[in-house]
Amino acid sequence: MRKRGRRFFPEMQRRLFVCKCLLGLVMAATNVVANEEVTVIAHRGASADAPENTRASIAEAVRVGAPVIEFDVRATADGTLVLFHDDNLERITGRKGSVETNDWKVIRELDVGSWFDGGEFDEEKPMLLADAIKLCLKGDSTPLIEHKTGEAANYVKAIQDLNAGEKVILQSFNWDFLAEVQSLDSSIPLGALGSKELDASRKTKISKLKPDWVGWKFSDFRDADLKWAKSRGFEVALWTVNDAKIASSWAEKGVSGIITDKPAQMLQVLGDD
Repeated sequence: MRKRGRRFFPEMQRRLFVCKCLLGLVMAATNVVANEEVTVIAHRGASADAPENTRASIAEAVRVGAPVIEFDVRATADGTLVLFHDDNLERITGRKGSVETNDWKVIRELDVGSWFDGGEFDEEKPMLLADAIKLCLKGDSTPLIEHKTGEAANYVKAIQDLNAGEKVILQSFNWDFLAEVQSLDSSIPLGALGSKELDASRKTKISKLKPDWVGWKFSDFRDADLKWAKSRGFEVALWTVNDAKIASSWAEKGVSGIITDKPAQMLQVLGDD
């Protein structure tokens, strides 16, 4: 299926164009993208149609043409970076414990698909960060890696080992983690995540960090916040938006990205072609 929607947010496209790392997808001589276009970002893959953070959900997001695919990453007890959202295993696997308290040899055998839809996804096993990056890039989608746990150096190494430093986005609620990544490899595009009020203290921290974009909980985000972000040159993506009217409203106001569990539907709603 032909890709629909922009490959990246406007400012990130310009940055990556200068770095010569858009995999040859140069938009135009000036690399200018219309402000009204919005990047649709698949949340934990196509997580409304397949179990979140699995090969199945990422493959489905690639299939429907999601330009950017987000997934969550945690570090096992032995430091292996794997896709998993929750801070415990119970909701997804029915087991006690967490990713962080088990080695990869244990985590790799877990069933992370049966909870979603009895039978169809029984064979889904936890996915390595490296494999998720490769699957996205092979499908011409940008991996949006959300750090949950794990050391900055391990993320940077995993990305650099794939020569993917300028082909991914790395985001986190932990802004100190982002600053450390920045100090280790300034070529990796970064996203600062947040929720609740975008108050003066947070604005000061974001301004100091200078991430490529800000990802905020849509119900906590205000028009004034968007105005502030754009005045500082920050792209804005809102999460998690599954309502068409809300997505369209924010698109008209000028946000750069909509993070959604339903990428196929949102691509149609936002009129990407």
